[in-house]
Amino acid sequence: MSKIINAIIIGLFGVVCFSAGIYYSTTEFEEQVNVWDSNYQIITDKVYSFEKVSDPKTIRLYVNELNKLLDDMNRLGNIIDGGDELEIVLTNYEKEYGRLKNKVSDVLDEFELVEKKLINHDITLSDFTDVNMEKIDELKRKIEQQRQYTADVKVSLEAKVKDIESDVIIIKDSKYGKKIWKIKK
Repeated sequence: MSKIINAIIIGLFGVVCFSAGIYYSTTEFEEQVNVWDSNYQIITDKVYSFEKVSDPKTIRLYVNELNKLLDDMNRLGNIIDGGDELEIVLTNYEKEYGRLKNKVSDVLDEFELVEKKLINHDITLSDFTDVNMEKIDELKRKIEQQRQYTADVKVSLEAKVKDIESDVIIIKDSKYGKKIWKIKK
């Protein structure tokens, strides 16, 4: 009997070892399958991302968005350049105005000097008239030129301001402009 019990115990021990080996192998295999599955999922995601990015429709969409962004940047550059041009025009206008102001001041000073000479009888009225009529005519021409220049500058400035206003409206209405103005609010 003891041989039968030993045989049964050895058989049971063999079955338990075999079952434990099968269980261990199955567990290890499942872990390896999980590793393969996660690697497969990563590769699948990358392939899907590549397919999505390489899709001609997606590329066209990105190119269109980039073109819109470049157009907005060009408009902003034009606005900045236009502002620089406006500043140059205004600076030149201020210089010209200063020169004309100085000339008028010089003429007024001369009139005061001549007036004193007339009062003191150092000069005759006809001498004064002959000399200063030329200066008055020249001053009139300069003032008329300055008026024309001022009118031209005004028209130019108005046109540039209208261009800038329209560019700003276009930029505000663009996709990126809406984001920029949304952030500023």
